[in-house]
Amino acid sequence: MEDWLSLTIAAPPVAGEAVGAALFEAGDSGIWEDLPDSEGRLIYRAGFPLGQESRLMAEIPAALTLIAENLAIQLTEFAVILEIKPWEDFSETWKKGLSPFAIGQKLWIVPSWSEEPVKAGPGAKVLRIDPGPAFGSGRHPSTFLCLTLIHDLAGQAAPARVLDLGAGSGVLALAASLLFPAAKVEGLDNDRDTLAVAEGNRKANGLEEGQVAFSDAPLSRLNPGYDLIVANLTLNALTELAPEIQALLAPEGQLIVSGLLAEQVPAIEAVFKGLGLGVLRHLGQAEWSALLLSPKGSGADRALIGEPEA
Repeated sequence: MEDWLSLTIAAPPVAGEAVGAALFEAGDSGIWEDLPDSEGRLIYRAGFPLGQESRLMAEIPAALTLIAENLAIQLTEFAVILEIKPWEDFSETWKKGLSPFAIGQKLWIVPSWSEEPVKAGPGAKVLRIDPGPAFGSGRHPSTFLCLTLIHDLAGQAAPARVLDLGAGSGVLALAASLLFPAAKVEGLDNDRDTLAVAEGNRKANGLEEGQVAFSDAPLSRLNPGYDLIVANLTLNALTELAPEIQALLAPEGQLIVSGLLAEQVPAIEAVFKGLGLGVLRHLGQAEWSALLLSPKGSGADRALIGEPEA
């Protein structure tokens, strides 16, 4: 097999979405997101055919310069490495290093291809996930924080209706369905390919559509009264959708929001405070944060948590 060009970009979390889009526009042959580096930067690895070195070294720095200007950050916060590597199967490369991990005592997230033994305790649920091209192996801090909050709610009164906005691989909706087996869970995403991945994971875990269903339905078509809503999105998306999200909550419902950098928490907290929701819990991991909000929230409980426990 031929060698290929490996392009690695380290980017501050706020620029992650834009960097992913820039790599897509550059025509990558495969892209995967690695765990953050020691500085908390997101690591993107992409592959390209040989012979495109000059084009990439012109286009990528120009794209990063524009991203830095638009986000008002320093170009020096990025790092770019372009190197030639032996050929490898992109469809398998991103799976390396992904292993089963625990969420508290009640849940394990297991890659669907993993043959590693799972040390699940009595009564623990095991969720097998194949992210495919969708976002959601469960290991990204924003997803892990959501899973932790969902897990911890399992010891309280179980919600009857759960909504997952931006379902991705379906990991959050499926975890909620396993932890709240009597609940009706709905997962929404506007990407049909992503919905197919979530649907495949539902079937692989033996869950019926009556337990958890995925669709691209707009929020305006949903009936209010959700006891738990999970929205792992971005600051801009959460700000835009906040009134619709609040309107869908049951009077005593709870809302989990993530996809937020720590510095963005005050802004989103203010948005939902204006809609009558306060913070019950604030969890953080690295530079990422997740909030549990409700009409009874007071913002008193904040904690930092470590990496997923393997």
